[in-house]
Amino acid sequence: MNRNTLTKSSWKSVIAFGFIITTLITACGDGGNQASSYQEQSVVVETIIVTAENLPFERSYPTQIEGKVNIELRPQVSGYIETIYVDEGAFVKAGQPIFKINASVYQEQKNTALAALSAANAQLQNAQLELEKYQKLTERKIVSDFQYQKAKAAYESATANIEQQKALVASADLNIGFSTVKAPVSGYVGRIPNRIGALVSPADAQALTTLSQVDVVYAYFSIPEVQILDMVATRKGNSLIEKLKNYGTISLRLANGTVYEKTGKIDIVDGQYDKGTASIPVRASFANPNGILRSGNTGKILLTDTLTQVVKIPVLATVDIQDKVFIGIVNDSNVVTRMPLKDYVKSGDYYLVKSGIEPGTRIVSTELAKVPEKATVTIK
Repeated sequence: MNRNTLTKSSWKSVIAFGFIITTLITACGDGGNQASSYQEQSVVVETIIVTAENLPFERSYPTQIEGKVNIELRPQVSGYIETIYVDEGAFVKAGQPIFKINASVYQEQKNTALAALSAANAQLQNAQLELEKYQKLTERKIVSDFQYQKAKAAYESATANIEQQKALVASADLNIGFSTVKAPVSGYVGRIPNRIGALVSPADAQALTTLSQVDVVYAYFSIPEVQILDMVATRKGNSLIEKLKNYGTISLRLANGTVYEKTGKIDIVDGQYDKGTASIPVRASFANPNGILRSGNTGKILLTDTLTQVVKIPVLATVDIQDKVFIGIVNDSNVVTRMPLKDYVKSGDYYLVKSGIEPGTRIVSTELAKVPEKATVTIK
């Protein structure tokens, strides 16, 4: 009985195992059909046909604006600020007074120098009389020549003393003049940290104020070495500065995104590259008749070139993979092949490709990342 029971149990296990195997084989067969069916399904894409054309190409560089002249006004004499003639931010003309430093000390110095000058004049007159007297006595042989030479030396000393006292008077006048601080150029007054009554001196670390002349402003920026070499190879001119000056349009995009109304020109290129950034500093100048731009403004310099016979590829038609930019080329059989871009520059929302893509090539225009390599697509 035990043998019969075991035999029936074994047959049941065999039948159950066979059923499981059959189920797995069937399931695997259906999954393969589903995968094949998925692969056979075509991906729907939008495409564009690229053409070659002459296109403007814009390069941008961060810039810092400075006024044509930026001056720190410092006192040349010590004293208390007596008067402040202008307010912060005011526009002043060259020669206009800005500060008055109390000059009473220097006025007293001048008075003393004038008194000493008067005394020196009296000494000179006395010395002149003595000289004339001994000159006559010497001529008549009444006194020795020694007396005459002594009187002559006294006269020359008195004359020198006059010049010395005149210099002291002039020095006092100079200090009195320095007590009025005037604008050396026309421009805008900066912050005034010291007020009336403050003691100032030439040794102060802090300036009285700053003065910015901004009828012309300078925009400083740097061009990378690679781009400089491209410009040297493609632009007209005998030198680097000539090639850069040949840019017809140099624009300034302000911090709010608007383009400044005046165009500029490149007028200075530094004599050497910056070792830290591998770029060369450049200066462009812009007219600023309305004073819109001030020292400290920021923005971007825009240099515009024209590239001949380049293919324009939308950024949306590309995908970035391992630091390379790929496009999807669609052949006559509607099969997509990815190809990396090589000789190109980026301009706004487009890549401008100089070589490697033939005009008339059809490419996927959007969502290339969703299209598998070698996939057969349906053109929308």
